Amino acid sequence: MKKYKDFVCVGFAFALSTVSCEAKNDAKIHVSQLGYTPNSDKKAMVVPDGKVDSFYLCDAASGKICYRGKLSPKKYWDLSGEDLQWADFSSYDKSGEYYLSVGGKKSYNFTISSKAYDDLTLWAHKTFYLWRCGIDCTEEFSNFHGQSYAHKAGHPDVNVIVHPSAESAGRKAGSTVKSPGGWYDAGDYGKYALNSAIALESMLMSAEAFPSFYKNFDMEIPESTNNTVDVLDEAMYNLEWMLTLIDTVDGCVAHKVTTKRFVPMVLPAETNVQRYMIGKSTATNYGFAAIMAKASRLYKNNPDYPDFSEKAMRYAKQAYEWAEKNPGIIFHNPDSIGTGSYTARFPEQFRFWADVELYLATKDKKYIDLTAIDTFQYDVPTWQLPASFALMSLIVGVENNMVDGDLKKKTELHFDKLANLLYDRMEKDPGRFPLFKFEWGSNGSLSNAGSILLLQYKKTGDKKYLKAAQDITTYMIGRNATGYCFVTGFGQKSPMFIHDRRSTGDGIAVPVPGLLAGGPTLDCIRDCDTYVYNYDHPKSEYPTREYPARAYNDEICSYSTNEVAINWSAPFLMLLAGINENSK
Repeated sequence: MKKYKDFVCVGFAFALSTVSCEAKNDAKIHVSQLGYTPNSDKKAMVVPDGKVDSFYLCDAASGKICYRGKLSPKKYWDLSGEDLQWADFSSYDKSGEYYLSVGGKKSYNFTISSKAYDDLTLWAHKTFYLWRCGIDCTEEFSNFHGQSYAHKAGHPDVNVIVHPSAESAGRKAGSTVKSPGGWYDAGDYGKYALNSAIALESMLMSAEAFPSFYKNFDMEIPESTNNTVDVLDEAMYNLEWMLTLIDTVDGCVAHKVTTKRFVPMVLPAETNVQRYMIGKSTATNYGFAAIMAKASRLYKNNPDYPDFSEKAMRYAKQAYEWAEKNPGIIFHNPDSIGTGSYTARFPEQFRFWADVELYLATKDKKYIDLTAIDTFQYDVPTWQLPASFALMSLIVGVENNMVDGDLKKKTELHFDKLANLLYDRMEKDPGRFPLFKFEWGSNGSLSNAGSILLLQYKKTGDKKYLKAAQDITTYMIGRNATGYCFVTGFGQKSPMFIHDRRSTGDGIAVPVPGLLAGGPTLDCIRDCDTYVYNYDHPKSEYPTREYPARAYNDEICSYSTNEVAINWSAPFLMLLAGINENSK
């Protein structure tokens, strides 16, 4: 028996309809606020108020019912502390603008359109231009629906002092070096080698995995007129900065370029506090080696960057050799430094990543130990645990006929297991959540999960993986327990007080567009010096329990849930690139 039935849009007098679509807005019907593509899974998360078993898809202009369906049975989601039901209208694919009506309550309006994510995809990519350090971001490339987000250059970084923690053979403490360019890392103005490598991995992998999408994708950046796809132009702005971090005498890569302490919430040009080149670690050098090896391969014979590939490979090997000679060096902030530490405690994961990228770039089998691939428990990658990035890179290599033999067999075995782990979690979880926890930067981890599922779809052709990735995309833009579209400038309910110095300092009410908030987590419940995430507090609506799925705070102080960072915006752009390539 069919559980759902399609209707043409009809008036309220239609005999089968007893519910008026003239319903009030209610945040407990969580939809994708930007809509759904016609051939995608279309689901909404419903927190019922009383006993409700039906939902109605209504035309936004007329209120006419276009589709009626049955809600799924209630299931309690312990991560949100709520009973959930699901409205599934996947079989309805007529383009238009709609809302859902459930029990006399109404969702936000949304579209069904093949172009539903076009503007979002552009700005998820384009926001990296607005992250550029050391240049004027001009109005020509910074206009969002009539509002200019142009700002003057800050931090030329031509007089950076070498901190004692970064001293190496050719770089003495107290000397000055040049380290211009690159992206600001997050809501602060620091530049961090390790996290840059992580973000670049997602960006470069996206270009390699979804070439048909990028072939004609115009990011509207200064380099758009050259012959290189725009995403590789944007990546190059940060890659060239990373090259300034290596000591060419001994191959050591510095950990970061920052001030000693975080600066106030002002625009880049409004602060001129002295900046330092700080620290070194084994993981940072392996990460540098990994991304430079990958970049050397992807930019080989590129006429726009003719000298880069050879230089990148030379420095990748130098950094790798330094890390091999200096195992187990873990970076911790010196007492005088209070900026982000990015303390990576598992350098063996970074070594595996570097080995994989060096092998793919050189075909030198000395970089591949076939037992190494079996030593990791693969899950969604993070900046601390990049082994799964290596596995993702290998599976792209398999698809591009770059990996064969036993390495191919092992790659496919482990990747199948990883993709099915994520898929099975979604299918079994009442909230359709594919991660093992809501960790710091959960939206970045979800984007990586969606990207893994897209690569599995590309590998197998099984549409269940594509539909799961589509579902994760809708989570990011409203179909979640908070009811937020987590991307600034988009949706009817999006972050307005993002933890980002540019957005706070520019005096514009709406934050810099296209930025992805970190998302729900209980990893730091006191960043706003309140109990806003802690449901054990006696004044809470929900005493005695903590619910991480709703632990999100749209305040500037909430750096744990509401900060932005390149390492979760980069996998988000990869997710959107894959969705656009496969959903139209």
